[in-house]
Amino acid sequence: MKPFIILSIALIFSISVFSQNIPYPTTPDWQSTPAGHIATGLGLADIDGDGWKDLIVANGNDIERQHLVVYYNNGDGTFPLSPDWQSDDIDYHGHLAVGDINMDGWIDVAVSVYIGPSGFADPGKVKVYYNEGGELEGMPSFESYGFYTFSCALGDADGDGDLDLATTGGEPYSALYDEGKIFINRNGYFSETPEWTTNLAFGSLDVEFGDVDQNGFLDVIFTSEETPNYIFLADDTGNIDTNPDWQSEESGNYINSVDFGFVGTSKLSGIVMTGNSQLGGDGKVRLYDFSDVIPPTSSASWTSNFFGYGSGILLSDVNVDGILDLIYGGWWLPVKIALGQTFGFELDPSYTSNTNSVVEAIQIADLDRDGIETNSETITIAEEKSVVYLEKQLTENILSVQINGEDISTAFFCYVPNKNWVSFKDNLKPGDEVTIDYEFSHDGDMVITNWDSGKGNYIFYNDPQTNVLPDQHQTKAQFILNIYPNPVGDKLTITYYSPSKQLVEIFLTDLIGRKHYQTYHEWLEAGVNTIELSTEKLPAGVYQMEIKAGKFKEVRKVIKR
Repeated sequence: MKPFIILSIALIFSISVFSQNIPYPTTPDWQSTPAGHIATGLGLADIDGDGWKDLIVANGNDIERQHLVVYYNNGDGTFPLSPDWQSDDIDYHGHLAVGDINMDGWIDVAVSVYIGPSGFADPGKVKVYYNEGGELEGMPSFESYGFYTFSCALGDADGDGDLDLATTGGEPYSALYDEGKIFINRNGYFSETPEWTTNLAFGSLDVEFGDVDQNGFLDVIFTSEETPNYIFLADDTGNIDTNPDWQSEESGNYINSVDFGFVGTSKLSGIVMTGNSQLGGDGKVRLYDFSDVIPPTSSASWTSNFFGYGSGILLSDVNVDGILDLIYGGWWLPVKIALGQTFGFELDPSYTSNTNSVVEAIQIADLDRDGIETNSETITIAEEKSVVYLEKQLTENILSVQINGEDISTAFFCYVPNKNWVSFKDNLKPGDEVTIDYEFSHDGDMVITNWDSGKGNYIFYNDPQTNVLPDQHQTKAQFILNIYPNPVGDKLTITYYSPSKQLVEIFLTDLIGRKHYQTYHEWLEAGVNTIELSTEKLPAGVYQMEIKAGKFKEVRKVIKR
């Protein structure tokens, strides 16, 4: 036995089969140091310009005035346990939105402040921290007038190719209703008061942009507590109506969070919302989907089973079958994934984490860039429009844009990281050919913010081999492998099933081919076996682990914290 390996061989008698190839472990691979943080807002974007996405977290909620913080990516998909940067100010921060607002090539951060310094009797605001060449400014240089707002979203509301800022309005706990608002981007900056407001007041907790009626212009969606949920549609010139064009039929609303995407096999416009039963709601997820015409009102086309205080929600193609799946969580509840079906989602989720935290936000991006691919997509325009949607749902970065063969400057279009729409400054005309080169990933890592101050934020890294070990009594013709945890600390465990006795060999090298472990080889018996590698003295970095067993050979990336 080589001195660096402690080998233990054990049959595992109770291995549960993980259904449907969902690529996330049930226990998070990374948890930040709690440090009393009441984490709420979340963004995944490259703040420091090194090509790796960072974690931006807004702390505070309605519980304590705290900082906006950034955890910088170490350049290999791993993160420090404590933030690298924090804002100079503190507030009761709600949710945030990320994007290049002033179009200088650096990602900026907009944050909703739910309530003011004096608490619920004092209105909050929305503010923007501009990125100054790789670091956010310590104090936000934009702050709005005072109003209650829990969430915000970036999107091109006026179809001019830059990012505008939509915000919720109102404080639902006290039935203090307010209008939904959009602050229009004027050369990278906003006025203290919004240029667009709804004609009715309500108590909204979340807001999102999306081309719901698919006319080529972004619409805006608001979820509400005691009032209906609303969609305000943009017309064919890009002007968003100030009166709602749709509202939900259900009474006893109490909706927390929202996401938009094209759902089911027919790719219908779909809006998913989590119900929160704290004040009397039904505690279910609802899906509203739409075909060609948006009716003035409708009820949910699909609802989940009851699960309680619903909060964070996200649509993402988790099992890479071309259909969006539903990820959702709640207060002091696990994270669940319900796979997408022809219509709606499965009622019994295929995935339930073994965590029990106050899930606030859920986002996905390829943090370790182990699944990044490039795609070139050419779209022929049939009707005048401002917005196009790309085929790949998890769009990581836009690399270049051409219209009719001519390169287009970044000053003439905008997008939001990890979303798959692009909006143009000048409307696209019928017959135009738009070619967009972009990075996408089928290997997104899942990040969760938690506002229970005794628990940190979570990362569940995407590993397609996670939890696919069969029960030991099943007969399998192939060698099946699981490596965990990854990123690794002082010990790496390799568990595998083999149908027969095999000669197992392990090689570990860094990315330029330097070998860190001598070849390990030993005959191991058929069945389920476990090998434990001591990695305590292994330097932090990214490594390639090659495992051979008989005719089986596989190479995996291993990250050492």
